[in-house]
Parts: sequence; structure tokens; C-alpha cells
Amino acid sequence: MTAISRAAVVTGPGGPVEIREYPVPDPGPGEAVIRVELCGICGTDAHVFHGRLPTITFPALLGHEIVGTVTALGDGLDTDSADRPVAVGDRIGVFPAANCGTCHACVVLRRPGQCRRRPPSYGFKSPVDSGSPLTGGFADHLHLVNPGTVFYRTDLPPEVAVLAEPMSVALHGIRRAGVGLGATVVVQGVGAIGLMVVAAARAAGAARVIAVDGSTGRLALATELGADTAVDITTLPAGAARHAAVRDTLGGSGATAVFGCSGSPQGFAEAIGYVADGGTLAELGNFTDRGAIDLNPYTDLLRRDLTITGVYGAGPDMRAHYLRALEILERGGQPFTRVVSHRVPLRDTEQALRALSTGYQLDGTDVIKIAIDPSR
Repeated sequence: MTAISRAAVVTGPGGPVEIREYPVPDPGPGEAVIRVELCGICGTDAHVFHGRLPTITFPALLGHEIVGTVTALGDGLDTDSADRPVAVGDRIGVFPAANCGTCHACVVLRRPGQCRRRPPSYGFKSPVDSGSPLTGGFADHLHLVNPGTVFYRTDLPPEVAVLAEPMSVALHGIRRAGVGLGATVVVQGVGAIGLMVVAAARAAGAARVIAVDGSTGRLALATELGADTAVDITTLPAGAARHAAVRDTLGGSGATAVFGCSGSPQGFAEAIGYVADGGTLAELGNFTDRGAIDLNPYTDLLRRDLTITGVYGAGPDMRAHYLRALEILERGGQPFTRVVSHRVPLRDTEQALRALSTGYQLDGTDVIKIAIDPSR
């Protein structure tokens, strides 16, 4: 009897989300099938749900922060991406993006995101019924069908392993901003990505890390993950008052590196005021088009000798960043197990996606990180 997998499919912009069933495939050569244990919901998923990513057509199966256990391996696949043996029953973390690794964009330009041969990332292939349907993490099973899929075996509990993808993005940001020993860091917005930036900045040797947010729960966890000071902006008007509060924590100056993780154009504009002259603003949050802002090239950039850098996903070194992310998580010593604040069943996927667009509250409590748990 053929096994059946449920999948939470977004039928159109803004929903609804339907639970559909698909047969679990037998993996072909070099492929695998995993039983999804957890799949994190990213802010990007919420934007896609609302139709803000033009490359996505509906119906679509989302979910790209994936951890699961191997249920079947195709011929020729017996090691993970670090050449370690992998077998049925092993837990693995799956990196969503793939590329050919041999073309001009991959090798010379070192821009795998521009690879014309790359298949759609897991959680971003659409419409769902084109090719193998089970290529998103909001389902019971995931078909690892992309050639060169990056995955690593791990003994981490699923609620920690599921953080590897956002941590890989944070590590790309740390590299782009040049954070090292003695750096002063402001992280604007400490949702899941921002929390990973806090931990990564501390691991990179930052001397001071300041967390800025409007949620006392997220700020408390940021402090446990390594932030020296938490600035609650709920009582501070946007602009000069917030800039002054943050700069006061740094002795009156801005930070050598600021990470914009709020995901709004207005937040990006505000983040510029947190940067010290000669410093860097690394923007991670505006992954989809949320609109434009006014920017004065002289007063905002040249006079202050600022660098603004975009951080798109895990970057050209995505394989290395994902592995290093797992290694940081495996090192422990931080309350990573508490980052996932809500584990919800497949049937509540739409409710969870809407929660990320309506105040980050679910079941009456503040959201830090939501993960889909198909076993529930």
C-alpha cells in the first residue's frame, strides 16, 4: 500500500490553506525521502503567503527551514554533504537552496543565486503539482529531489536543528558586516533571525551587542543569547529618541555594525541612525519588496562614511555557513531550545502564517519562532 503524505498548500495570495494528500514517492538515484519533524515558519513565508514574491505562483507548498529523519535513500546516496555516512533513521538538517556548482555564476562570480541551472529551492517551488509535489517543509514528508541537495546529519533535538537555516543567514550577515573581535553591534529586531545574529555576533568576538525590539519576551531571550543590553522601543517614538537610547548604551556613539532584521523599509531607515561614522549597516530583513524610503546620499552616507550591505540568504558560501551554523548550535551553552515558542500542527498552518502579519501573537502569547510539527 502506497504511503500518503499530507501537505498544507497555499491555494492563492492570502490563502486559504488546504490540507491535501500526495503519495510518498520512492526516491530515485541520489534522492531521499525524509519524515519532516519540524519546519520553521520564516517571515518570508508570510510574505509569500500574501503574494509578495512575484516568482511564486499558486497553489504552493511552502516551508524551507527543515529538519527530519531519513525514511528512504536512493541508489548512490550514502553520505551527507560533509561526506559522513547517512542511513535510514538518521536526523538531518536540509538546506533549502541548490545550484549546479560548475557554471560561470557559481564558480567565477561566486553568485550561486544567479545560477541559471539551479532548481527551485525547497519551499519555493510552484505550482505545487509541477513535478514532485512534496518539495516544501509544510508536509509530513519531503522529497529530496534536487541534484546536489545540501544536508547534514545531526544529533541535535529538532527544535534546535530547525534553527540552522536562519543561523546560516546570520553568519552570512556577520561576514558581510565584518564583525570580529572588539566590534560593537546593534541588532534591530530580535525575531528568530535577529536572535541568531545576536548569538553569531557573540561567537565572532563582538565586544558589545545591543538588542532592539518591542517585545519583552524576545528581548529577554536575546539577553540570554548574548546581548549585553536590551532596548525596548515600545515607549520610544521612532527616530531621534530611539537613536539616543541606543547610542547611550554605547557611550554616546553608534555601533560599528548594525543589523536590520525588522523587515520593514521604515525600520531600515531608522537603522541608519544607529550606525557609527565609518560603520556598516547590514540589511537582512527586507527579503521581499515592502516599498521604498527617502535616502539622502550626502547626510546619510557620504558625510558619515557609511557602508550599507545587503544580506541575501546564506550567500555564496551557503554550504559552509549551514554547516558552521549547525556547529554553533551543537556547541550549546545557549538557550536555543527556547527559540521555538510555538509548535503547531499542519491544520493550523494558515493561522500561524497570519500571526506573523498581525502582531506576532498566537494563542494569546508573543511569538518568537513558530514551527510546523506534522506529528501533532
